[in-house]
Amino acid sequence: MLKRIFYLIAAVTMIWTGLAAVEEKKEFTADRHAKNGLACDVCHSEGQATTPASGKACLKCHQSLESVAERTKDFERNPHQNHITESSDVECTQCHNGHKADVPLCNQCHSGFVFEKKKPETK
Repeated sequence: MLKRIFYLIAAVTMIWTGLAAVEEKKEFTADRHAKNGLACDVCHSEGQATTPASGKACLKCHQSLESVAERTKDFERNPHQNHITESSDVECTQCHNGHKADVPLCNQCHSGFVFEKKKPETK
């Protein structure tokens, strides 16, 4: 019995460590913005880089949730147009965490949602 518990703990630790390694390599929202040449003060108030960016800061460039939904309309599931975004005031920062991994609100109720472009149909 103790041997099984040990192996279970070892397996969970290996999986957790592997997931953490993958997560560390993931490009975060802030990384994508920096790669596109945006300075920190575009999202953060000037002189307040330690203050979290607000959802309103996102709309300076991204205009509106509707315009972002248009950009992701070809996804299998549109993370910017669904029953959550249509029935509540969702802030961009509720899913997009800047310097951390994104955490879609959808995953609070649904599991395993992946937001990718639809694969072209083959004939």
